[in-house]
Amino acid sequence: VKDTSGKVYALSNNHVYANENKAQFGDPVLQPGPYDGGKVPDDVIGTLSDFQWIDFSGGNNVIDAAIALSSTSLLGNATPPDGYGTPKSTPAAAYINMKVKKYGRTTGLTKGMVYVINATVNVQYSSGVARFVNQIIITPGTFSAGGGSGSLIVVDAKRSNSDRQPVGLLFAGSQFFTVANPIQAALDKFGVTIDGN
Repeated sequence: VKDTSGKVYALSNNHVYANENKAQFGDPVLQPGPYDGGKVPDDVIGTLSDFQWIDFSGGNNVIDAAIALSSTSLLGNATPPDGYGTPKSTPAAAYINMKVKKYGRTTGLTKGMVYVINATVNVQYSSGVARFVNQIIITPGTFSAGGGSGSLIVVDAKRSNSDRQPVGLLFAGSQFFTVANPIQAALDKFGVTIDGN
């Protein structure tokens, strides 16, 4: 993603970049992450710039999101060669039965369908349970797996101009479904746009 001044950021989740509200601005962000063997300084792709605080006290959350200040020398804006390519810059609002796809660390390129919109879900974190509202639910359960957090979910419509329009930010799931934040809410929070085409 990028802001109006041209600065470039990596967009992911609070629980990925900000350790469930525990990180400090300026902390290094690694790719691969520490869980996958990433180490400082070799794997640093940026520094934590901002994150949406997660409320674990019973209030409503809409996004689990964070951004890391980076550069185009450290980041690309397309998926790996076996993915869907470069996302579009203009987001699309999810609707029931919308076909979607994503590229994630664990499951690679997968395709699914929006099952529910405006959902309220309780998500278990290490720090406690957080309630999220206005969420997107995607099936089947194989759409994502652990390690897919932070993946950009886009429209899957090969013969349409809407193909690859950003829809959601993947942040949670189970064996039955995937949960995503509406992408526009994350972009609005940080004042950024998708660096796509």
